[in-house]
Amino acid sequence: MTLSKSYTMKTRFLMIIVFFVVCATYAELEAYGHGVGARFNAGFYRIENETISKTTVPVGESFFINGTIASLVERDIQGKMDVKFDYANNDSLFVKILKSNFSCLAQDMCTKPIRVAYDQNHWYIDIKSTPDAYVLEGNDMIPYSIEITALKGGTYHIHTDPDADISSFRHIGPGQTIVVEGSQDVTEGELFEFYVAYSLGFVLIIIGMGYGTVFVYRRKQRE
Repeated sequence: MTLSKSYTMKTRFLMIIVFFVVCATYAELEAYGHGVGARFNAGFYRIENETISKTTVPVGESFFINGTIASLVERDIQGKMDVKFDYANNDSLFVKILKSNFSCLAQDMCTKPIRVAYDQNHWYIDIKSTPDAYVLEGNDMIPYSIEITALKGGTYHIHTDPDADISSFRHIGPGQTIVVEGSQDVTEGELFEFYVAYSLGFVLIIIGMGYGTVFVYRRKQRE
């Protein structure tokens, strides 16, 4: 006996509903198991009352980001205060491609401000955070202050990043554009960690290609 099309469709529809109900229930139980409670959709923490002391500074002068991290859950959260930012200056297109580790090519963003990687922050700014590392207790609040000194002229769009120990959730501050007036010369971090490193890499590649060419040429001569 063959089943009608309507019966088959109803069965599939019911199975889909059951699947989503089971997934939703599992997600909620997981959330409660980690101390998130009924507000888990709102996130684990948020940044409140953030202010920035200046939006235009000369190179070498500091400005401050002040605010509060508020816990939205019962569990403790550990982290390290940091910032993430985009940076626009007079770097050539080739330099931007290398600094982004070629990722801007895939995202078609090479003509836009550089999205600076965390391990490159010190090329452009000096950061002093209070607190540096922190433990945010459940349903508590911690005030913070981040002193930032720009090392290079350009336009920065900076967000506070509490960098909490929650891989599935990351919340950053609202962000602010800061114009830094002054020299856009290469900083010490850029010089040794970018330009010197890439120059040595290119030299080694050329030397390797030279040796490879000579090896192939001599091998053909022997044949």
